[in-house]
Amino acid sequence: MYERLCRVGLKIPPFALLGRRKKDRELDRAVRFLAPKMNLTSQGVASTSYLVAFLVLVGLLWSMSLLATNPLVIVPPSTIIAVVAYYFMVSYPVSLMNSYKSALSEEADIVFEQFVLVFQSRGTIFDAIEMVAQSEHPYLSESFRRILDQTQNGVPPEKAIADFARDQPSDDLRRYLLAVLTALEKKTDLLELLSGESFEADTMLRQKNLELESRLLIVAALTTYLPIMFTLAISLTGYGTSPFVLLIAPLFVGLGWIMTSRFRRQFSAYFDRPQKSGAMSPPQKDIAAEYDEFVNFLILLGERLRSGDTLEVALPAVRDATSAEIQRLIDPAIQSVYWQSESIKQAMAIAGEKALGKRVAQMLKIISLMCEASASEAGERLSKLAAHMVKRSAIIKERGSIIAAQRLKVYILGLTSAAVLGLLSSLTPFLFIGALMHQGPLWNPQALSLIDLAPLIIALGVMTVSTGFQNSRMVNGGRPALFGLACGLVFLCAFALSSALLGTVHI
Repeated sequence: MYERLCRVGLKIPPFALLGRRKKDRELDRAVRFLAPKMNLTSQGVASTSYLVAFLVLVGLLWSMSLLATNPLVIVPPSTIIAVVAYYFMVSYPVSLMNSYKSALSEEADIVFEQFVLVFQSRGTIFDAIEMVAQSEHPYLSESFRRILDQTQNGVPPEKAIADFARDQPSDDLRRYLLAVLTALEKKTDLLELLSGESFEADTMLRQKNLELESRLLIVAALTTYLPIMFTLAISLTGYGTSPFVLLIAPLFVGLGWIMTSRFRRQFSAYFDRPQKSGAMSPPQKDIAAEYDEFVNFLILLGERLRSGDTLEVALPAVRDATSAEIQRLIDPAIQSVYWQSESIKQAMAIAGEKALGKRVAQMLKIISLMCEASASEAGERLSKLAAHMVKRSAIIKERGSIIAAQRLKVYILGLTSAAVLGLLSSLTPFLFIGALMHQGPLWNPQALSLIDLAPLIIALGVMTVSTGFQNSRMVNGGRPALFGLACGLVFLCAFALSSALLGTVHI
């Protein structure tokens, strides 16, 4: 859809002319980086951004003029929304490019090790590019397959790699690729100094840890206080008994789901991402256990390979020293090599398919490729990678401790907001300002029946249970469904007690 809009913007002369005048180096870089996935041009993005902003402004001015005549009411919000629409359209390619930054930084160290191993075994840069292209790295393997196609068309591999390094957003990957190009297919001191390091990925993890506490509380507060504001607005306008109130509940449930799920994707304590996504994806605690045990397996395997063993010999040698999580992965590989006479590459591919986490699966498949170049050198590299993975695991575990420390605050916030919602819903007859203005100083609020307030009670009950459940999942609570039910019961108890004491609601 975005690509189609960008093609439309290029065909409208006034906006196409404005698009040509816009100079944005970051946008040019994002367009080049996204070329394998999206057919965009910088002029098309800029032209469409101006077009969308103009259409949004005109549409809002026209629609709001039907509801209000005061220009002070119409112009400011229309202008603000049009400006937001412009920046959303023009920054979308840059935001999409930056979304790959973390994934590229996490894979950069493994790609670098593959280049070093190829050079140590006296391979060429073509061999290294082909190894990375076959390794199933997210986005990187696809990009290196594109580099292979460029070299077949006569582009020097050094130029293709340099162009890719310049256009992608990860500083770590750019540094690694430039070091590879300067090594001239030889093992150098610079390559050894950079080996086993991933500066940007660790820095990003620490930054997220610093942002975690404030963002967690902001999300929890918004999902709990927005229903309170909604209840006040409904009560003050006298729509508390309207059945249309029920339509607001799915909106708030969806809004809460979007906010909490976005938080979990960006800030929860991920040790590794699930290899298979969807409803049947494994829980994070199982992936974390597999990740930790896999690091121990790498340490054992690296020592065996450094001592001169081949991968076929090293796997059964370390098998008994590993945990059940790793034995589940390497047992099929050992059986396929010794009982089915399959190659070690096929065996490690079978082990990778059984892994829960994506990074563990990729590492299992890459180990065989690394050992093809040199088993002893692969052992040294695996030991360095294992040491670095231990450091990264410690940083990630900090997030888990921060989330655990804030869990009690989120629980208390959810329960108190449920009680406040129950109190406000029982005060609905008192909060209707229209009745006060109509009856004057002798205003005497009538007690409403439970049937009259049923739409509001049902809507708030659903919102309270959903918010409690989602917030509990956000902080990795043990029983999110039980906490959601507890919030719903607190809401009903507060409503019943306050209604009975105030006499505002009767059966």
